Amino acid sequence: MKKLALSVLSAGALFFAACNSATSESDSHSHEGHDHIQGHDHMVGERIDAALDSLEETGDTLEQRADETKEGIKAGVRSAKEEVKEASKAAATDIKNAAKKVGNELDQAAKEVKEDLKKKD
Repeated sequence: MKKLALSVLSAGALFFAACNSATSESDSHSHEGHDHIQGHDHMVGERIDAALDSLEETGDTLEQRADETKEGIKAGVRSAKEEVKEASKAAATDIKNAAKKVGNELDQAAKEVKEDLKKKD
């Protein structure tokens, strides 16, 4: 976020520098109907206002995207929790079944050993 804001600020500064240093075909123009100093100070203020508006809009956009990203991450975490719960339940079921099978096989083996011992007696 900081990098993006810094990039926007840098781009704005370069834009202003380029616009302020641009030369026209003739540097003279009519000053009738308004008072200002020869340096076009009123244009600088307008450009600064426009840049501030642009930066504010960019900040709002970044904030909105950050909120959207945050919500996406939260949704992903919730989904991952559900998947982990389901996987752990499945693993627990598999372990119970395997334990039952081993227990049954041990019981069967014990019965066979008892029967073999009875036959030998």
